[in-house]
Amino acid sequence: MSFREINEDVKRPAPARPHWARRWLRVVFVEDWWLKLLALVIALGLWYGVTGQRKPTTVRVSRVPLNFRLPGDTEISNEPRTDVELTLTGSKRALDTINVRDLMANVDVSDLRPGEHSVALTPERVTMALPDGVRYGDIQPSNLTLRLEPRVERELEVEVKHTGSVAEGYELQRVTATPDKVKVRGPASHVNALQKVPTEAILLDGHRETFTLPQADIQIPDRKVDLMNGGVSVTFEIGEQRAEKTFGGVAVVAGDGAGVNPEAVSVTVYGPRSALGQLSADKMRLVLDVAEDGSYRPRLELPADLQGRVELRGTSPSVFTRRSFF
Repeated sequence: MSFREINEDVKRPAPARPHWARRWLRVVFVEDWWLKLLALVIALGLWYGVTGQRKPTTVRVSRVPLNFRLPGDTEISNEPRTDVELTLTGSKRALDTINVRDLMANVDVSDLRPGEHSVALTPERVTMALPDGVRYGDIQPSNLTLRLEPRVERELEVEVKHTGSVAEGYELQRVTATPDKVKVRGPASHVNALQKVPTEAILLDGHRETFTLPQADIQIPDRKVDLMNGGVSVTFEIGEQRAEKTFGGVAVVAGDGAGVNPEAVSVTVYGPRSALGQLSADKMRLVLDVAEDGSYRPRLELPADLQGRVELRGTSPSVFTRRSFF
């Protein structure tokens, strides 16, 4: 082959690419390239988000309340911790569905007898309602001390508490709670330590008439003891201030009409000041009723409008004898 022929072969142009191929490459890689780049970024973000949601994550949660499952008729008598701190492990998607305020760690101690126990917070004792794929671990503190006692019930007297003063010239004469006893329940040592159960403090300021509080709250200071009844009704009897006064020369008569010695005595009475101001020795007399054993029982006879308002406190002298006519 001559040099000329070889040179002509070298200079021969390469076959042209088909027109459709060039067009396809341009559409794929050149046209709207920024939209294609944006779509690629979005796709990568979604892929990362999906894979990231599935990746195990651990979070620490504090103040998870404890709920104890106790043996029947048993109470916790000490003050154990009421919440714990723990870790939750699971996918981010599952963890995001949890409202930490709804979490509760249930501790099963129903196999324990009354007494003091050190309870380990292990998976055998602690259960939690968690979404699928989420588990708890690393509870702190990991041990609790529980003192279990039998649960008892008792009826205790109601102690009415009040504060303030009634109006000037008046006095609190009587306080009545209805019912006067209520039933309580709790650990034996706590219930047995109570003698009475107090009401809320009821204000008396300015009162001058009897009044009733239909629903007074019972406030037991020991949180371990529960009230089994509702509140109580409390009645405050308020009246004019009362005083004692002695009257001399009060006539004495026997209920059976017999003569008695002495025929006149001094009597001490107790009642409202206004009523005592209306009395005098000549408006009353001492009646001696004869008892079955022959003794005398003194009774004060008063004007009708004062009867029942004034009571006899004593006489001087206090001994009476039947008068002899021979």
